[in-house]
Amino acid sequence: IRALREAALMIARGEREPQLSGTPPAEFAPVFAAFRRMASDLSESRLALEEAQRRTAAILRNVASGVVAIDRSGVITLANPRADALFDRSLPPGTPLARVGSPLIASKVADFITRDALEEEEFDVEVEGRQLHGRLTRLTRGGQGAVLTLDDVSELARAQRVLAWGEMARQVAHEIKNPLTPIRLGVQHLKRARAAGRGDFDEILDQNVARILAEIDRLDEIARAFSRYGTAPSQQPPSVPVDVAHVVRDVVALETLGESVVQWRLHDAELPAMAAASGDELREVLLNILENARLASARRVDIVVRRDDGKVSVVVADDGEGIAPDALPRIFEPHFSTRTSGSGLGLAISRRMIEGWGGGIAVSSERGKGTRVEIDLVAV
Repeated sequence: IRALREAALMIARGEREPQLSGTPPAEFAPVFAAFRRMASDLSESRLALEEAQRRTAAILRNVASGVVAIDRSGVITLANPRADALFDRSLPPGTPLARVGSPLIASKVADFITRDALEEEEFDVEVEGRQLHGRLTRLTRGGQGAVLTLDDVSELARAQRVLAWGEMARQVAHEIKNPLTPIRLGVQHLKRARAAGRGDFDEILDQNVARILAEIDRLDEIARAFSRYGTAPSQQPPSVPVDVAHVVRDVVALETLGESVVQWRLHDAELPAMAAASGDELREVLLNILENARLASARRVDIVVRRDDGKVSVVVADDGEGIAPDALPRIFEPHFSTRTSGSGLGLAISRRMIEGWGGGIAVSSERGKGTRVEIDLVAV
């Protein structure tokens, strides 16, 4: 019994297969044999575990992503060299993430660990001029920690911006070219009419001048649209308290003045509904949405103002043609439009302005049944 006890303590101290000295009595021979098999199995398992740990360490040393394991209390239990490089400091085990990492990253990790709703979550954050893409994965279902994977996507983001601005430049050139054609034709028509001594030259002059001025106005509208879309969020005017219900009433009243078969129905817009926005820009956003409904051959448009959960919402639902499923994911892309007229920047600019106020916009639609647009603004 003493020999078994000493051998068990030796295994606990880390020895592989301690030798059992002496020959046991016959009654203990099966026990000694079982102990030796157990010690041999433990040794093989420990060797396999150490080999797996060496492979994992080698992979983590050479992987291009920064990998950090964090326990439930927010303490680092493992970090690879790439993570040290991304954080610009060493991340030894036992160090609280909040003390060495970006406060925003630490906050996202802590929030993810305390919530059990998601097994994975992705986020993007800017740290010291670098754009980082993060992925959080839960270690166990019980929420006993998480693995944070970070990738420096600064170069990718810059390349995407270059491509986006290249596409924008192409679209600007395309949009400017369209009005220039009728302007050129109008001027050439005037030149030919004057050279021919036409008796109706004054009438031709008036017609062509009106057409040229209309195209110039169109060029001005295109230039302003692209300028507004290209304005950085930090350069946009700050939001102020705006009575959303009052703006909605004005916009609907303006739409009803035109000759249209559309039935505009306004709901719950009698009482004030204050939210963070800009009155003129919110009016422009709503006009764009209602105009889209009219151009979609809607016969009835319902506009609802809601106030709940610290937000003010405007819901516009129409019974128009709807948006095709393949087009719906692209409606907020610059210059994407289901129509042949317009700059294609209406919804893109609208979303940028709304998000600049801290709100959001969502669109759902079914082909042949209509479209629903919901704008959520922060109540003040």
